[in-house]
Amino acid sequence: MKKILLFSILLNGFISQAQVGFNCQYFPGLQFGKVKVKTDNATLGTYKYNAGLPILMIDRIGNHWYTNVDLSALYYGATQTNNANDNRIKISKAEGGFASGRLGYLFGKGDQFRMGPNINVGLSSSNLDSLKKPFDQRTYVNLGLGVVVYKKFGKIRTSAKIGYERYSQKSFITKGHGTYLEAVIAYPIFQKYGLSVMPCFYSKKFEYTSKGNGAVTNAKVTSFAIRFGLTKFF
Repeated sequence: MKKILLFSILLNGFISQAQVGFNCQYFPGLQFGKVKVKTDNATLGTYKYNAGLPILMIDRIGNHWYTNVDLSALYYGATQTNNANDNRIKISKAEGGFASGRLGYLFGKGDQFRMGPNINVGLSSSNLDSLKKPFDQRTYVNLGLGVVVYKKFGKIRTSAKIGYERYSQKSFITKGHGTYLEAVIAYPIFQKYGLSVMPCFYSKKFEYTSKGNGAVTNAKVTSFAIRFGLTKFF
């Protein structure tokens, strides 16, 4: 019994040290912001729309590992398809991860400061043709690298991510690339639970074949949003 008790204490201590960080859950979550698509296609021109709702993203920093899962474009499409079919939305707001993820490793110990690299891979979607129906949009592969930083200020925990990605899809994209910048500020409210705010900025450039008139088109997609979600602290 003493050995079991001692083992339990050691295991609990190890787990407590291993789980240092926070898990930001933007599901359910709110998002406010703007998306702007500027093209050199005379038919499409330049158009803007509000950032889409609902969103589905999980952003987690543990003792060393960083993970991010973004299904926001897929979730938006699944919930807004009927509205699009009934002409209740003017334009699809599906922007971002269709089924995209990040995996990183943070160097350092303790709960004050850590940082490290991450890789990004998955499918993303952007409304490059001013379409109304989310699932009429085409998806593309996103592949990239980034840096993630974690810092604690008293009860407040923060993180920042910056990265570069390449976008590819042989069926319609000739070339594409982009950058992203995200920050998180989280504050505990009750025991290990609280709220987080994520301001984020994305800039993407594409050369692609337009779905509307088949013209080779250059587009720049810029989006800025502020997300609000629930957070669990470790």
